[in-house]
Parts: sequence; C-alpha cells; structure tokens
Amino acid sequence: MNKYLMRNTSDPDYEEHARWVKQFEAEYGEDWDGTMIEYDNDFVDLPLYVAKAFGRGNLRAVFQWLGKGKVRERVNAKCKEGGNLGLLSLAAMNQHHDMMSYLLLNGADVNILNFGGDSVLTTWCFGKDNCSETPKLLLSWGAEHIESGKQMTKKLKLALRHEISAKGHFEIANLMSSELGGRRCEIVSAPNTRDDLVGKTCVVEEYVKISDQYKVTMEFTNEVLLLDANSLKRRDRTPQDPGYYVECKNNRLTRRDFKSSDECRAFIASLGSDEEESSEVDPGAEAKAEQAAADLLSELGLGDLEGPSSRSALKMEKEPAASGKKKKRGGKKKRR
Repeated sequence: MNKYLMRNTSDPDYEEHARWVKQFEAEYGEDWDGTMIEYDNDFVDLPLYVAKAFGRGNLRAVFQWLGKGKVRERVNAKCKEGGNLGLLSLAAMNQHHDMMSYLLLNGADVNILNFGGDSVLTTWCFGKDNCSETPKLLLSWGAEHIESGKQMTKKLKLALRHEISAKGHFEIANLMSSELGGRRCEIVSAPNTRDDLVGKTCVVEEYVKISDQYKVTMEFTNEVLLLDANSLKRRDRTPQDPGYYVECKNNRLTRRDFKSSDECRAFIASLGSDEEESSEVDPGAEAKAEQAAADLLSELGLGDLEGPSSRSALKMEKEPAASGKKKKRGGKKKRR
C-alpha cells in the first residue's frame, strides 16, 4: 500500500495519503510490510486496476467488473492496495452521485470502513473538494461519523465542524450542527392546516437556530417548509424505500423519479425480492473493454498486476470450488 499511496509527493492528495499510511502504521506498526491481515470470509477484493479506472472516471471498467459476478456480492469490495477503500468511498471522493445511489440501492454499506476504521462520511469530510450534495446523499441513507472504528463524540464532531467552516464550507458545517441535518425524515405531526403532510417524507436542508426549526424540502413536490424538531423522525433511505431509483443499462446509469413513496416502493417490489440487479454487459463490447483495461494498466505502470487480460487468458480453465478459507500472505499475523 505504501508503494502506491506514497510514490508521488507532488500528488495533490499526497497529504491525505500520508495521513492514511500514518493511521495504518499506528495500528500495525511501522514494520507492517509483510504482515498477514486476515479478512472476513465474505471479503471481496476490489482489483487495483478497477479502483484506478474509477478514479479516472472510467465507469465502464467498473461496470464490467461488477457484471462478472453478482452485483450485490461485489458492491462492498475493498481495494487492499488502496487503503481498503471501497467503491462507495471512491464514488464519494469523485462525486459520482448516481453511482453512489446505484451502489446503495444494491446493498452497499453506507458506513463501510477503510483500513483506519473511518466511515465514508468521515473520510469525505477530511477531503479538500467538499460539495454539499455528497454528505446530503450519505446522510439521507443513514451515514454516521465513525472514526477509528468508533462513533464520533460530540466534541470530535464540533472540532470537525469548525475545521470544515474554516475551509469555507458553511452549508456542510450547518448540516453537522444538528441531529437531523441532511437526514431524510418522515413528518409525524404538522400545523393544523397541513394534515396532508403527516406520513410524507422530506429531506432536512438546514437548522435555523433563531427559530429552533428545520428547513426541509418535501420529497416529490420540492415544497420548502419550516418544521419543529418534534414534527420529524428519521426515515433513512433503504433499498426497499429509497424515494428514487438508479439502474444500469448498457454500462450507463439512468435515474428514475416517482410521484410518491408508495409509487416508488411499488416499483421496487415489482422488480422481485430475489431479482439480482445486474450491469447489462454488451457481449460484443466486452473484449474491447478488457483490452481498454489492459491498456489502462500499462499506462498506470501496473502491468505486472493481475488484470482483466491475464484473467481472460485463463477463463477457460476450471475454477476451483470456493473453500471459504481466508487469503493469506507470509509474515506476522494480525486480525483486521
């Protein structure tokens, strides 16, 4: 990991990479090279070439890799050579919001941790190019601030909020200043003249301190209201109740909006509870996509790593049955 993250000191993300490596060394020691780390039996490794392609905006390579297995079994894959970053983290870092939604709709863990034990939301907050859309999306799906494997305390959240404000990201800092900031909520009580709002969903835009109320935007109508905190309760998005839908067809993402939560849930139910969402891969384009990935490996100087081309040469060989054993490499043994 050190080899890839610390190679280029002129990289604009060098300081962030250095922080990751420092966290890793704090946990495993400076002599971590050669340490054997045991992963869960269901751990899926995200190939480095896919992570690199994603970082360069090559979503086709990502969809090709997802489409070679069951999407729901691959959405939580982590790149061991890249600090255990997962696809959701990479999508957030690159502000691919439809891709984030697609992954979450297919079962991605919104609080998946990197090697330092930080959640996607926490990792994103330490970044430089912060836009408010990314944390809002994460928060609406139930994201939490987790650092070093533990829920952030109020004191740490306050310090992080001050740091974000210092960077000029006041809207994001406001989201962090209250319990429901950025959350998707259900209206449980409303003014006497608006009984029609009860049971409807909204997204909290900001906390208005002077009136001790939340400014919310109603889902499906975009109506903006001011509501008391006791009028709202969290109703995080889930794959069964997302409020919208993003699907992949021919390696392209398409968003589908609805007129109500009921209509959205009915559509989700119509897909079938056991139906696997798949990236529809054009068989005629697969060979070209694999060659493009091989060219990308060569361009990145990663030709010695196992990529799609080397795998395609072996795809006619019989694959061994999954044994459920953990992957190991030589050296000291520590659990992850």
